[in-house]
Amino acid sequence: MDAFIEELLETHLGHMIDRSKDKLILEDETLQQDEKDLSDLEERYTALNLAKADRLIVNDYIACIQTIEHRSLDLSYLAGVRDTVKLLHSLDLLKSIEEQET
Repeated sequence: MDAFIEELLETHLGHMIDRSKDKLILEDETLQQDEKDLSDLEERYTALNLAKADRLIVNDYIACIQTIEHRSLDLSYLAGVRDTVKLLHSLDLLKSIEEQET
C-alpha cells in the first residue's frame, strides 16, 4: 500500500495539487487581501534606504521563509491525501493493490 501511495504522490498528485490550490487561492478573499497588503509592504520595503548588504540579508531571509512555508504547505497537503488513502483502504473502501493487478 505504501508503494502505491508513494507512486500516486510522485506521478499524478503534483499537478492536481497545483490546480486545486490555484483555484482556492483565486477564490479566497482573505488571501487576496493579504496579497494586496504584501504588495504594499513590498513597495514600502523597496523604498527603504538600506545598504546593499543589508538588503541582501533581508531578501535572503524572506526567501528562506517563503521556501519553508511553501514546502511545509505542500507536505501538509500530501500528508492529508496519504492519510485519506490509508483511511479509505483500512475501511475497505478502496481495492487493494493486489486486487487491482489481477
